[in-house]
Amino acid sequence: MKRMEGYGARITFRNRRLELHLSIPLHLYLKYFSLPKRKGYGLVAGLDLNSDRVNMVVTDSYSRIVAMKTALFPEVTLHGFPRDKARDTRLKKLKELLSYARRIGVDYVAFENLFVVKKRSKVVTPSGNRKIARFAKKQLLQHGLLTTLKLGLTPILVDPKGTTHSHEHEEVMKKKGLDKHMASTYIIAYRGLKVFKSN
Repeated sequence: MKRMEGYGARITFRNRRLELHLSIPLHLYLKYFSLPKRKGYGLVAGLDLNSDRVNMVVTDSYSRIVAMKTALFPEVTLHGFPRDKARDTRLKKLKELLSYARRIGVDYVAFENLFVVKKRSKVVTPSGNRKIARFAKKQLLQHGLLTTLKLGLTPILVDPKGTTHSHEHEEVMKKKGLDKHMASTYIIAYRGLKVFKSN
């Protein structure tokens, strides 16, 4: 009747603790918990999400590399490492990179659209397969998108095809002098830049 936003609430008992769960609409959550949007320098950050690392490459409007950073957490893929702790570690490292991107004047953040990747390809080594099986890619991407919005940045989803194994990838490695991980990340940033310029 007061035309106020409504949301659901639930009280649960877990491990002898009383917990209150609120289901708040996303737009309402962002309205009160986001940092104000500010004008940066037109920079685009590309992020490559992996099970044991997150790579970031920041480019300017001329596709020149401005900054590069990598957050490594190989311990989360080890046998017996707690899943909840692995998730928290990944989310924390991702937030650190996005916060850094905001500080240096990034306006747009490009991610591979992992929602369209339906099949995880297996590799030869058991440790490699464990890394794939223990990687909640959609959860990490969702968190990345939400954190990007909370920081007042604009997220962009780009086509993941060819960012790792392609002629374009080989060319970027040679021309930019990047390793395979950073080359993939640069391609993501470059595709994000093209999306931004086309709008």
